[in-house]
Amino acid sequence: MNLRCALKKLGLILGLATLTTTSTANGIYRNGAGARAMALGGASVGLDAQALEALHSNPASLSATNGVMLQLGVVGAMAQGEFSNAANANSSLRESFGAAPEAAIVYPLESVPVALGFAVIPDALASVDWRFVDAPGGLDGNTSYGLQRHHAEIIAYRAAFGASWQISDALSLGAAIGAEYNRNTLVAPYTFQSHPVLRGFKTLLDLRTEGWGVNGDIGLVWRPCEKIVISLSYRTPTDLETDGDANGNAGTQLQNIGAGSFQPGFHYDAEVSTKLPQVATAGISWQARPRLRAVLQVEWINWSDSFDELDIRLSNGSNADINGFLGSDQIHDVVPLDWKDRFVYRAGLEFAASEEFILRTGYAYGANPVPDSTVTPMSAAIFEHTLSGGIEWRRGRWAVAAAYQFQFPSESNVGTSGLASGEYSNSRTEVQAHWFGLTTGIRF
Repeated sequence: MNLRCALKKLGLILGLATLTTTSTANGIYRNGAGARAMALGGASVGLDAQALEALHSNPASLSATNGVMLQLGVVGAMAQGEFSNAANANSSLRESFGAAPEAAIVYPLESVPVALGFAVIPDALASVDWRFVDAPGGLDGNTSYGLQRHHAEIIAYRAAFGASWQISDALSLGAAIGAEYNRNTLVAPYTFQSHPVLRGFKTLLDLRTEGWGVNGDIGLVWRPCEKIVISLSYRTPTDLETDGDANGNAGTQLQNIGAGSFQPGFHYDAEVSTKLPQVATAGISWQARPRLRAVLQVEWINWSDSFDELDIRLSNGSNADINGFLGSDQIHDVVPLDWKDRFVYRAGLEFAASEEFILRTGYAYGANPVPDSTVTPMSAAIFEHTLSGGIEWRRGRWAVAAAYQFQFPSESNVGTSGLASGEYSNSRTEVQAHWFGLTTGIRF
């Protein structure tokens, strides 16, 4: 088995471990990796940096680990929500619990002040699964496919290798490179948005693609005094070219425009071009009391250059009638997204209740980057306020941490939608979510 095949299978295994999750205060990204960071609202700077936190947020923190550290964890989520429009009154989000694993190891070298690390971490777990009546729309304004599933998913898993150099007692520099696996799914009635012939045409669509991208991190950790730690880091953008299949049935729309004799079903080879945004982070940790630590962190996320539009290319179409009508077996459609750049603010407190037990709490806020003009029930699960808490038990070489995050109800109201066909005009979506994290660590 070659390396490319092995990585692809690894990505599939990890991706399938996530069933149904949701989005976070920072768009599709998670609020922290590992139960400790999750409990602190996603803030992840500190003197006793942990493997998952370092390889998720700032590789320079790898140098702060004391000896070899292995961490194994799991993160899970459950969402609840309601959607209303002209065809639906308070349709509920389909509730189900999804979980995904994460793991990291840090190995400090003995001969030089360098620490190496490797991690597999879910960066983005964004998934919603609705079932409601398709509102009339399409080319004729009256095309509806009735009660349908509306499911959208973006999964991003990152395998990262990093290194940190302890330049002095006060300064560390680090870098990491990551291979990002991405899976995209859309199962819903779909209206073409930009194609010169098909704009406004509605069809049932089952689109599934997957692929890989590469990104990198650089970071700095500075300790100006014994009680203060300052952290700076930067993540490069990630270009993702994903391939897969698009299947569908356009029978109702074809019938309504007088083309009922056309074959309704189709299959295409699909390519979807996406980009995960660049992220700049700054944080500070203050040991306010011997047992009390306060953490503040701010992130800038460049959504406007990444989620400006969604580029979909379909080729090798199987439907001879549609190919003949279009004069091609290819379709290129661009979906407007128009997400906005956002800052995400995080704060956390960590209290050592005893030598064995540590209590944590945190809060995160990030304004919704999705404009009302392009929001749909599939992209409305972006939460602005997250409250978190957790506990950790430590004894000897072992540590077990648990975390809980509650994402307060987020409401989106659309007057006139900017999307073609207008099925989501005069609609309301409200969602809330619960996240859970459990991490076990051992030092060798």
